[in-house]
Amino acid sequence: MIPTTRRTPTHFRGCLLGGAVGDALGAPVEHLSLYKIRAVFGPEGIADFTEAHGRPLGAITDDTQMTLFTAEGLLRAHHRQRIRGSGDLANVVHRAYLRWLHTQGVELPVSVAPSPSTGGSFASRNSTPSAPRGGPASPPCRVAEWGPSRPRSTRARGAAG
Repeated sequence: MIPTTRRTPTHFRGCLLGGAVGDALGAPVEHLSLYKIRAVFGPEGIADFTEAHGRPLGAITDDTQMTLFTAEGLLRAHHRQRIRGSGDLANVVHRAYLRWLHTQGVELPVSVAPSPSTGGSFASRNSTPSAPRGGPASPPCRVAEWGPSRPRSTRARGAAG
């Protein structure tokens, strides 16, 4: 029987990975007009990973980072609710955003900085500070590193255009 909702870990991972792939593909054309996109990439538009903002092919941007830190905050809040019986969703997600801000090189007060005693953040492991939005974002993760191999086709299935 086909489930009526798709709430399995595989589906969640698929949503996050799909968003990251779209982010990596779209980064070079973000803020460009359709005319400019076609002028640079041809009438079909962008169809493969392309360097953007001096970053490696397939690099994600702060958009994916914020998605991951949001997911991390939601998971933490859910876990706290189940284990402790209480979890302030807004506060927990806010702290996740502060941890993201820390990965961007912003010094945070000790009261909110990630530490081993507060569990750090799975989304910030191995990240290094870097330039804020508009420049290279941290961590320097490439979508191609998320799976066993780079997707055979970089065209999104079912995408308009």
